[in-house]
Amino acid sequence: MTDPITPAELDAYVDGQLDLERRFAVEHHLAAHPELAARVMTDLGTRSGLQLLHQGLAPARAEIAGLAQRLQAPRRRRLFGPAAMAAAFGFVAISALLLSRSYAPPDYVIDAEISHRAAMLRATMDSQLESPGFDAEEILKATQISMPSLPEGWHVTDVQLFPSQRGLALLIAVKTSAGQPLSIFALRQRSRAPARPDAVREGTYSVAYWSENGMSYALTGDDEPSAIDATAEALAELWKS
Repeated sequence: MTDPITPAELDAYVDGQLDLERRFAVEHHLAAHPELAARVMTDLGTRSGLQLLHQGLAPARAEIAGLAQRLQAPRRRRLFGPAAMAAAFGFVAISALLLSRSYAPPDYVIDAEISHRAAMLRATMDSQLESPGFDAEEILKATQISMPSLPEGWHVTDVQLFPSQRGLALLIAVKTSAGQPLSIFALRQRSRAPARPDAVREGTYSVAYWSENGMSYALTGDDEPSAIDATAEALAELWKS
């Protein structure tokens, strides 16, 4: 018998902070409680609206701005009408069925987390010199790994090539303009990573992963998955422009 679903877990589900097993348990519970499912769908939509506003990907319309303010405030759930509740019920029920298939992150996400840990460890060791020099053209010519330009204000602290079961991978350790340490992992391989970043918690770090033009990328850092996901979304959008 699974543990009962708590309000805190519902909030964690909306924020994308549950592991696959508890996510499935929450969705199975929501499939049996359409009214609650409608409330959760409200918060999911609100979270997406907030991310769009934060990234500048949508106009700050009054209704979206209002939803974003509600998400930042203490949770106040609102009921949908009967039609919306039915739609939410159908969505959650289908999600629960689909989760019986494998929806685990791509295997290279583990490589990204391990290489990030190695980079963070290197930064603390005098005997392990960091290599901040980065030549994107040289890397592309030698490895066929494409690394687009970094955002303004980010600077490279270390560059390493890592062998993996999936081929040679590139890791670039960076600090953002705010001084936040992150790493970008790049692999010349098509994967089942989505075109739009998604994030998971791997050990003590969060990893956002996505794919583009035959490349698989991951962004790893200390923040919660939702924050790393938002940063990865902005990075992926910059690389498309």
